[in-house]
Amino acid sequence: MKDGILLSNIFASGDRTDKGTVAVLSGFPSQAITSILKFDSKQKQLPAIAQVLADTGYHTSFYYGGESEFVNTKSYLLSHAYSRIVDKNSFDKKDMNSKWGAYDEVVLRRQLEDMNKEQQPFFSTILTLTNHEPFELPVTAHFGRATLPQMFKSTAYYTDSCIGDYMRRAKQQPWFNNTLFILVADHGHLLPANKYDINNYHRFRIPLLFYGGAIGPEWRGKVVDKTGSQTDIAATVLHQMNMNANAFAWSKDLFNPASKAFAFYDWDNGFGFASPRQIISFDNIGKTITFRKNNVPKATDDSLLMYGKAYMQSVYNRFLQY
Repeated sequence: MKDGILLSNIFASGDRTDKGTVAVLSGFPSQAITSILKFDSKQKQLPAIAQVLADTGYHTSFYYGGESEFVNTKSYLLSHAYSRIVDKNSFDKKDMNSKWGAYDEVVLRRQLEDMNKEQQPFFSTILTLTNHEPFELPVTAHFGRATLPQMFKSTAYYTDSCIGDYMRRAKQQPWFNNTLFILVADHGHLLPANKYDINNYHRFRIPLLFYGGAIGPEWRGKVVDKTGSQTDIAATVLHQMNMNANAFAWSKDLFNPASKAFAFYDWDNGFGFASPRQIISFDNIGKTITFRKNNVPKATDDSLLMYGKAYMQSVYNRFLQY
């Protein structure tokens, strides 16, 4: 963090990996009760960061130690200009030693080796899997395995150590100095706190860190507390590269002082809306606000509720039109 740019107030768009994948890579929000990733005729019409970069000469790749066909992800990747997909079928049988596939250290080292042979410029995406139920590990569990929170923290510690090793090795490569690394979660989780209901904003708060040699020295160590979402990554990154991001209608530039600070997130039967002043959650079954972060005038809550409903309706209408 001290060498990167930390965005400290970022929210996941949804509560599942398939929703997070589309939010991060296409800047399209979650649709609560369904996922556009599952519908080929719809997901093919989404824009994608990989597609924009491929059109300008970037070599694209996707790395995952598990099954890339899961929830139709491979179809999405192939229809959005990912030219190479490395998944469980690309690793030796000896590396298939967890329920989901290859452990994170195996995948990260494979990607690093491949990038040393990749023609520049390149855009590569890695989806980790070890910090996922059933929380299996190839090493001693740092926090133990007696309880689910311990298992969750142990796999998080392991994945963090793998990323640390990856970055130490990446720094030694000639392409590091002109590379931007983006570290972001696909969604939040009940663990390890094990105390926040789905309508609590803590369930959707996620890390977002920009890191790497491409970041100017004057920006390193900065913390940006602007309220934003996974969906904002597309516009933020493309604008820094002086590229057009108009296709990403749901994405805003988090570094642009003129862009509004807010985040929308949802789950099967409700949504949340966050602003710098207040965060609310709305339950669609009971038709009522079920969570308020701060004690503010009712007019503020009502305004956020209106924005949230309008946003949800607009997203779902767009989903139906695709």
